[in-house]
Formats: sequence, structure tokens, C-alpha cells
Amino acid sequence: MSLYINNVLRIKRSASQESAMQMLIQSKVFAGYKDILMISAIIGYNENRFVPIEKAASDGVLMSFFNNKDYDIFDLLAYSHKKHQSIVKEDEKYEIFSSYANGGFPILLEKLNLTDVTELSIDEARKAQCRYYSLLLDGSFIPEAVSVDNDDLFI
Repeated sequence: MSLYINNVLRIKRSASQESAMQMLIQSKVFAGYKDILMISAIIGYNENRFVPIEKAASDGVLMSFFNNKDYDIFDLLAYSHKKHQSIVKEDEKYEIFSSYANGGFPILLEKLNLTDVTELSIDEARKAQCRYYSLLLDGSFIPEAVSVDNDDLFI
């Protein structure tokens, strides 16, 4: 369980990715920004895509949308990035999370075959959901260098 949570803070997302995220939510591929950010951050970390946000969207995601398991992932990503324990007690861990999400989101779109899509039909949204679930089930978000049998696997 996370030792430090700043409930006043909002998790940033990139203004340049806003329309694509809204499309995924409106078409019901994802339930909300929180879900997109969580998987994008994991992908960003796994693919070594740390991309700081240059211009944030006008409204960040409230911490109340995240749960204890999400907070643990914030801590794990921050610790893995900085390699010192004190980071889990600092607000900088949220910037680290946002940067990995920013880097991972384009990869998520690519894996869902949605890189040049601006609008989704119901059928296209269903296919995108199926691709997403297939990627989760077949382990496509786990780096090739990591074995699923490895006891050190924690993401």
C-alpha cells in the first residue's frame, strides 16, 4: 500500500492526446481517462518511453478515480525510474507516472490499430476492445526480455 497519496493533485494528461482519449471513452473502448492512463503508463514503462508532458490538458484526472492498486503502480514506476525509495513520498512520482503514460499512449493506439482514426463506429470500437482484451490475455504488454515464470516480475 502506498505510503503517500496527494489527494489534492490531479494526474496530468497531454493536450495533444485529448481527442484520441475522448474518442476511446465515447466509443466505450475504455471506461474513462484513468483506465487509459494506467495501461498507457505500464506500456510506456515496458517500452522505455518516458516522455514528459509539454502541454497538459485543461483538466487533470482527480485522484479519487484511482484506487490502492493504482497508487501501488505509481510507486513502482517512480521507484523503478528513480532508483531511490524516498520518491514514493514525493509528488514527483505523479509526474513520472504521467510521463510514462504520455509515452505509452501512442503505442497503445498502435497496438489497437487506431493510430490514424478520429472516429469509431460501433463495430470498430468492438474490434478495438477485442484487440485490447487479446493483448492483455496473450501478454503482449509484457516486455520480451521478461519471462512470465520469472519470480522478479512485478509489473
